[in-house]
Formats: sequence, structure tokens, C-alpha cells
Amino acid sequence: MKNLDSVFWAYILGWAIFFGFYLSIAKRSNDLRAEVERLKKSTSRSTGEK
Repeated sequence: MKNLDSVFWAYILGWAIFFGFYLSIAKRSNDLRAEVERLKKSTSRSTGEK
């Protein structure tokens, strides 16, 4: 049974790492989108476009 417990915890750890990585990528993606929008607004104001 000890081996089965180790496999279970390795499986849980693998999924935890996966979700942590996924959340990290999602946050960076949202930050990048916000920065792109900020830059679009900044360039449209400096060129006089709407």
C-alpha cells in the first residue's frame, strides 16, 4: 500500500504543478493584454486618432 500512496501523491503533485503553471501563464497573458491596450491608447492619443 505504501507504493500506492506514493503514486497518489506524485499524481496530485503533478496536477498541482500543472495548475500552478497554468495560472501563472494566464496571469502573464492578462497582464500582457492590459499592456497592449494601454500602449494602443497611448499611441492613439499621441497621433490624434480616436
